[in-house]
Amino acid sequence: MQVWREVYDGGSPEAEKQIFLDLAAKMLEIQQNNMVRSGKTRYDRTLHSKMVVGVTNASLIVDDIIPEAFRVLHFQPGATIPVAVRFSNASAIPQPDSAPDMRGIALKMTLNETAIHDFLLTSFPVSHARNARQFVDFASLAQGPRETFKERLLSSFGEAETKRMLDNIQQGARPCTSLAMQRFWSRGAILWGEEAVRFDLRPAWSHSAVAAADEVSDDLHKELSNRLVVAPVSFRLAVQRFVDEEKTPIEDAGVQWREEISAPIEIATLHIPCQNIYDEEGVRAAQEVDAMAFNPWNAPPLFRPLGNLNRVRGVVYGMSAQRWQHQS
Repeated sequence: MQVWREVYDGGSPEAEKQIFLDLAAKMLEIQQNNMVRSGKTRYDRTLHSKMVVGVTNASLIVDDIIPEAFRVLHFQPGATIPVAVRFSNASAIPQPDSAPDMRGIALKMTLNETAIHDFLLTSFPVSHARNARQFVDFASLAQGPRETFKERLLSSFGEAETKRMLDNIQQGARPCTSLAMQRFWSRGAILWGEEAVRFDLRPAWSHSAVAAADEVSDDLHKELSNRLVVAPVSFRLAVQRFVDEEKTPIEDAGVQWREEISAPIEIATLHIPCQNIYDEEGVRAAQEVDAMAFNPWNAPPLFRPLGNLNRVRGVVYGMSAQRWQHQS
């Protein structure tokens, strides 16, 4: 097994925590600005504000045969784990589903009466930002006039990084025909027992009973609803092992863990059963899911998030949720 390690901004976990608190304050300011720009009077999530579909009756079914290294806690062969699922558009400000955007899927696994485990994934394999500082700086620069955005990026990051980030955003923010046919990636690493891994969800094609739309959907909620009326929707969960710091870095979220370097290993199926998400129970479930706060740090210690960008999420997501969940 290859040896992986974490490198803390500022030289120590304590110094990095203070840096993160300063960055979180900037993100809360952006959250405030987004509320004003969207014409709302209440705070929303800083990112992924628009839920497209939310269900509470999904299951993560672990394969009967998985590698020994991945048999950690609740991930045991044949286990069935109850899951709530939230599909979302990535934008901080709600917009039509036909608009170019990335999509997200968040899973909240219920382990027992008091324990949960969240997985968060996005529809592009890497982040545009390498680390927390770059992410917050990019988000702050995006608050200014659109016409001079690129110039502000060039001044702050230089030509090469500006091109890389804008190319990343452009490639990732693609129109979507169906959430059921969309692949999602963790983009950052997590601990999995003793190993460092990234993970992804890819459509289980045999379960896609309704053909994909020919055109971009402006109502992804309705499109997925039509599928779920006639058949379940399923995704396969796969993990990629850490190889080395150059090819599969822990701290740089802007580097893709390529499959020819670390082949994905499928270990479980996310199963969303047939249902009517428009009936009374479906609407109630959606309201329940949209009130949930998802955080990669909602995890047992043996599954803790790894890397700078994942570590800051624990601080920022928590502070943001405190604001939008506890407003009068």
